[in-house]
Amino acid sequence: MHMLTAPASVATRDDMVGRRLEALPEDAKPEEVGVGAVFELSQRHLIELDACTKCGKCHVACPAQATGYPLSPRDLVLDLREQAEGAYGARSALGVDPRYAPDAAIIGNTIRPETVWSCMQCMACVEICPVGIEHVPIITHLRRRLVDVGEMDPLLQSTFETIHESGNSFGEPTRKRGRWAKELEFEVKDARKEPVELLWFVGDYASFDPRNQRVSQALARILHRAGVDFGLLFEAERNAGNDVRRAGEEGLFTDLAESNIETISGCDFERILTSDPHSFNTIKNEYPSLGGAWEVVHHSQLLLELLESGALTPSKPLGYRVTYHDPCALGRYNGVYDAPRQVLAAVGCELVEMPRNRDNSFCCGAGGGRIWMEELQAGGGPRPSESRIDEATSLSNVRYFVVCCPKDVTMYEDAIKTSGHQGEIELRELSELVLESLDVPTRTPS
Repeated sequence: MHMLTAPASVATRDDMVGRRLEALPEDAKPEEVGVGAVFELSQRHLIELDACTKCGKCHVACPAQATGYPLSPRDLVLDLREQAEGAYGARSALGVDPRYAPDAAIIGNTIRPETVWSCMQCMACVEICPVGIEHVPIITHLRRRLVDVGEMDPLLQSTFETIHESGNSFGEPTRKRGRWAKELEFEVKDARKEPVELLWFVGDYASFDPRNQRVSQALARILHRAGVDFGLLFEAERNAGNDVRRAGEEGLFTDLAESNIETISGCDFERILTSDPHSFNTIKNEYPSLGGAWEVVHHSQLLLELLESGALTPSKPLGYRVTYHDPCALGRYNGVYDAPRQVLAAVGCELVEMPRNRDNSFCCGAGGGRIWMEELQAGGGPRPSESRIDEATSLSNVRYFVVCCPKDVTMYEDAIKTSGHQGEIELRELSELVLESLDVPTRTPS
């Protein structure tokens, strides 16, 4: 059958796979939320399961598997295929094993909950699969059912509640969302009150995390230097919902998205700027189906625009030898690979590529809501972020590990310490290097 189903799987692959997840019907009943049994899998999913050739490429590419977490994308597909073959074959008809009844639960019988929660939604498995299997949406459907019945990591459940109550994953009062901007030497416009060219959707980590706040300030100073007319939503901004959705909480995602869409729709602007690739992905690819269709640009793309147009002119070449990490949500999800590299070249950095780069980049471990969950019991391997720092420090004379995602800032600052490489390499966000090349004076913190 593989000779038939493999071409069918490739031919029917969704070009937006992962970037835009399937929404639930508004009137969905509890038993229609996610997937709990093989008879609930779509025809497309069943074709994918049969198409698997057991090549193992997804197994090798998976950061969860490399860490020792109980997830192998290949084994998940093969286990589901075995259950589906039993459910639709003789074993079900003869009733010889209740595990193969069409309505037998997947979780518990075939797949462990920890397997589903190990996934970082990085899309490495989908990207590398030669027969077009879409592992990530299947895992998301399984997660939705687990969330619906309350079977999830307690920390994840607590984070969902925090986001629902406060609009952000840090549980901070909304009035503090724009507080980082008070340290700037100029006033930042409120996009709700006056027209702006760029509406900057900052995101949770770039708003509340102290290390990422410094990055936000660097980017704001760059925009000011370039004469860009920009503004914020301040306390009206809520979590964008990208990771909430990929962790399986579809209802909360819809609430967050609809709130943001209502707020943004009341503003007068030309484009949306995002700091976080996760926000970039969901606003660009998922908000349109809910009524929020706008042009969205990631800050790496905007920085390149400003450098190429002459709005920004570096005063000195930095001369640093650096390596760059492609964020999953920016690279594999949305194909943005060149802009950050061109920015590094424009400010005079020498880029040394890690072996795993561009569409073969290795996940930091934060995606799919994993940053909000307790560490799973691993099999002795380093965490994905530590493995990545090991990879970077194996390069010759690299000074900086460059990122352009707030979650990457958090994950890799920690990994440099825990992997034992402190003093060997430093983390810099792309905006920080651009600001340094401009020699822009900054206010000394009081």
